[in-house]
Amino acid sequence: MSYSVSKIAQELGLSKATVSMVINGKAAKARISPEVEKQVLDFCKKVNYVPNIHAQRINRAFSGTFGFLVKQKLTAENDSPFTDMNISEILRGITLEAQKLGCRTAIQLYAGGGDDGKVFEWLRSREIDGLIYYGIDIPEEWRKIFERESRSVVGIGAKPSHGTSSVNIDNYNISAEITKYLLKKGRKSFVYVSGIKGNYVSDERERGCLDVFKAHALQIPAENIVYADFSQVKAEELIFNLAPKVDAVICANDEMAFGTLKALERLNIKVPQKTAVVGGDNIAICEYVSPKLTSFENMCYDMGAEAVKVIADMIHTGGFYNKIIKSRIVIREST
Repeated sequence: MSYSVSKIAQELGLSKATVSMVINGKAAKARISPEVEKQVLDFCKKVNYVPNIHAQRINRAFSGTFGFLVKQKLTAENDSPFTDMNISEILRGITLEAQKLGCRTAIQLYAGGGDDGKVFEWLRSREIDGLIYYGIDIPEEWRKIFERESRSVVGIGAKPSHGTSSVNIDNYNISAEITKYLLKKGRKSFVYVSGIKGNYVSDERERGCLDVFKAHALQIPAENIVYADFSQVKAEELIFNLAPKVDAVICANDEMAFGTLKALERLNIKVPQKTAVVGGDNIAICEYVSPKLTSFENMCYDMGAEAVKVIADMIHTGGFYNKIIKSRIVIREST
């Protein structure tokens, strides 16, 4: 026999509203006694009651699903974001933290342009309760709409701003810390390989490094600050002519550090004897390149998990949150 809410209410001698509140997890809010709640849930289990999901979504305030929006093409040489180790760890953090809350995770790729409407439809259709995004510069117009419609939206690796929340590591501080480490090791001449100009994470890491140089009255030539767009291939090209003139290369991410190591190998420059190299993000391959790469943690799992907590807080409070997670340096052979 197939059971409806009405049939369950009739069988138990309860009102349809009471049964509906229990099934939708609102027993406590509706001040339904634990005894009645248990009675309903036990009966549902006994008769294998399966709720109508579509009806629940219409009647419930929340769908129990968080959306993860990720840029389809993160770098010039990578067509799939899911081969990016940062993405896989962020997604692991999101999925497992959502599971703890009894929620699901839905994923949508963003290619730009005509995809804008799909993002808002995702939220407005109530398929998702909140949106977590990564690798995307949210247009100001989006922020205004999110704020006007009271959407729960959080960006990972995104610039803190009014209207959306953000989760980051302490990019400025950790970049400053790894720069000080190289200075203490006696390194005196540097190349800084930045990511994408205007990207929040890239800009913060660059600023942290350059502020340390200023504090130590260390002059770095303008041509020694290059932008490789987080690309291994581009970093290798840019470093090839600069590397012989310096004894340290600081890269804003590990991919660019791998390109730097390739350039140094082609030039027969020994690492770290002649030139030290550091990266950022501490992806798994750092442990397996030769020499093993000194880097700092991007705390991807933690940022993904924290983003889910922020979404949950936004749903309950309607506020905005800018969370910072402390990183740490991992010293290896390249320094």
